[in-house]
Amino acid sequence: MTTDLHYSSSDSSLRVDVQNLCKTFVLHNQGQAQIPVLQNINLQVFEGECLVLSGPSGTGKSTLLRTLYGNYRIGSGQVRILGHHGWTDLTSAAHREINHLRRHSLGYVSQFLRVIPRVSALEVTMQPLLEQGENKTFAREKAIHLLTCLNVPEQLWSLPPATFSGGEQQRVNIARGFMLDYPVMLLDEPTASLDSKNSDVVVDLINQAKARGAAIVGIFHDEEVRNRVADRAFNFEQTDLQPQI
Repeated sequence: MTTDLHYSSSDSSLRVDVQNLCKTFVLHNQGQAQIPVLQNINLQVFEGECLVLSGPSGTGKSTLLRTLYGNYRIGSGQVRILGHHGWTDLTSAAHREINHLRRHSLGYVSQFLRVIPRVSALEVTMQPLLEQGENKTFAREKAIHLLTCLNVPEQLWSLPPATFSGGEQQRVNIARGFMLDYPVMLLDEPTASLDSKNSDVVVDLINQAKARGAAIVGIFHDEEVRNRVADRAFNFEQTDLQPQI
């Protein structure tokens, strides 16, 4: 792995701190074969910047994002996230602590929208604010604003996103992801299924989040989008990840 660690704002507050992170997958159906995916990852992300993960497919970029979100157990090393209520060490945090971090401080926009069937797009978008106890009127107004910015047609707002096209689902997904002013955001190819017009909207949302102080870690397949949002890059090199028996 190689990293670009030339910090442009040394006086900014640290939000994400990863030290010597290693992650290995065990293939239980293939004789307990082990595949090392992340090896000795060290990175830091500060308020108001976007760290872009770059490199060939299959080198661990999405695995790193999911590990930062607490979806994967950490093999060794340390991952700490600074949220609204202080630091959370994902290495040792209980599930309730990780869930609390996600609900209040750690946003994640994946490549796919996972929703409950028959729940409308508007309700899906409103949910993060409603879970905070926010007023329903305020949540509705913000959801409508984001759906409008992302060019989701009004006639779709009352329909379940499961019936939408891939691009429409992703725009609902992005609107939902930007409903809260998370101090840390993880973005996994948010513009992958979007046209240039809607990609521009996402770039604006990312830059607004940076302006309010969010620390962002993202993967972007679109080089133009990547160049418009990136402050620094963490570069994954192609490695030979052969199973170990």
